[in-house]
Amino acid sequence: MSTALQVGQFQAPADLQRSVAEGWRVLDEQQVAARISQIDASLWKSDPAIQEKIRNRLGWLTVVNTMREKYDEIATLVDAVRKDGYKSAILLGMGGSSLCPEVLRTTFGVVPGYLELYVLDTTDPDTVHTVEQKIDLRTSLFIVASKSGGTIETMSHYKYFFDRVSKEVGADEAGKHFIAITDPGTSLETLGREQNFRHVFLNPPDIGGRYSALSFFGLVPGALIGLNIPRLLEWGEKAMNASQKSSAQENPGLWLGGIMGALYKQQRDKVTFIISPELRSFGYWVEQLIAESTGKEGRGLLPVEGEQLGTPDVYGNDRIFAYLRVDGGDNSELDKGVQALVDAGQPVVRFEIGDLYQIGAEFFRWEYATVVSGFFLDINPLDEPNVQESKDNTKRILTQYQQEHRLPEPTPVVVTNEPAKIEIVGKENGGKDLAGYLHNFLAQVRPGDYIAIMAYVERTESTEAALQALRTHLRDTYKVATTVGYGPRFLHSTGQLHKGGANNGVFIQITGDVHQDASIPGEIYSFAVLKESQALGDLYSLDNHERRNIRIHVSGDLAKGLQVVDQAI
Repeated sequence: MSTALQVGQFQAPADLQRSVAEGWRVLDEQQVAARISQIDASLWKSDPAIQEKIRNRLGWLTVVNTMREKYDEIATLVDAVRKDGYKSAILLGMGGSSLCPEVLRTTFGVVPGYLELYVLDTTDPDTVHTVEQKIDLRTSLFIVASKSGGTIETMSHYKYFFDRVSKEVGADEAGKHFIAITDPGTSLETLGREQNFRHVFLNPPDIGGRYSALSFFGLVPGALIGLNIPRLLEWGEKAMNASQKSSAQENPGLWLGGIMGALYKQQRDKVTFIISPELRSFGYWVEQLIAESTGKEGRGLLPVEGEQLGTPDVYGNDRIFAYLRVDGGDNSELDKGVQALVDAGQPVVRFEIGDLYQIGAEFFRWEYATVVSGFFLDINPLDEPNVQESKDNTKRILTQYQQEHRLPEPTPVVVTNEPAKIEIVGKENGGKDLAGYLHNFLAQVRPGDYIAIMAYVERTESTEAALQALRTHLRDTYKVATTVGYGPRFLHSTGQLHKGGANNGVFIQITGDVHQDASIPGEIYSFAVLKESQALGDLYSLDNHERRNIRIHVSGDLAKGLQVVDQAI
């Protein structure tokens, strides 16, 4: 293992090279690395009250040291559940509580003899049933993960599965099948003690959710699937140590943040990830990190993950490409595509990953780079001021449902029944059929925009393939960046940028039929009602911010319906 984490390789035309060099010079001149180490919140904001909040959100800078001291607590839990015959771990969490565990599971798999991990970060009832069908409740451990302790999706999952486990093993034994990860003093901590959870992990409270990968939120699920946690932390320590270097040319996070910030000032605000297959899911985590950290005050960097690599002619002048290349795999096609981008004058940042455990360093590198980019954007990268809006809208809709026992039903402007029933909700635009309406809606797309597909549906292979085909078609036709997010999970990541960032997004919400609903014990509403309330609440938020948006509801076969939409564009 190398002794230090290295900066990457940056390739760009001379004018962009000069802009970035100036950015690095400013970082060095302003002593940004030293000021971050000193927790100098004035780097981002001058308001004393905001500065105090920032200072209480920088615990991730030293969390590697904290977690080394806490490792025995994690190992004791893992040894106990393995000894007791547990076979599955189900993570109930959203956003920063769920994305790192999903990345670790997808990247490393499960070591034989450890627990299979399922991540449940949606209110889609079909997904809840799918997960339940894959597990044996008697040998399952549920990880209730929420920094605030009151996340509505997570607590709904908890109520559902605590009830199911209680019926299976008895109420007195149910608590042994649950652990909690939360901040000290939350209602979830209290619940865990009262219900005799097997363990309650109290995370350092000075770490925001999207910066919590190397804390209990990421490490406990990682340990349950058999990861070598000390090795992961060792890589994290390399990045932490490198962040102490004052020069942007030697400090990997400062170097990268300088590129992101300087190119943002050149109107390149779409950070597009190209990642070797072995590490591809890293994009899920870094998408939330960048979008929720920078998308505010009418500014922001849009992370573009999972977009198929195209030829240079489908990209505009608003992109920054980040190539995370895992050594040893077949990267020939990606190498060829990236070189074509360089030859076409696109800026490319490249990182070589020699050991998958280097992901521990990448978590820290990108966290550090993100707060550095916030210095250039003049925003607070450690808050999420617009996330609450959609939550408040959802709460209002649920209150209305409790009073009226029905949800609002938006009136469609277009309905088609052949070859699939598809309804569109949006503003009248003169289009009378599916193709005409979509053509007129998408005629609003301008260079520098992006198209966001927000799918409140179960994530299946067929649906994923249809959504990716749709996004690729949209990108290649309109030459703009595209994103795909599953609702409600994206509300905890890109949702902040959608509402708080620049008004350069064009939003397509997609909903489908629920095949089997699931009740939430103790609540008058079900998972289907909760999911629909969240989808409607998000639309209302987009409308309030005067964002261009439509809703497409597909009845019946979702994948086929999406193909019909694709053909109509």
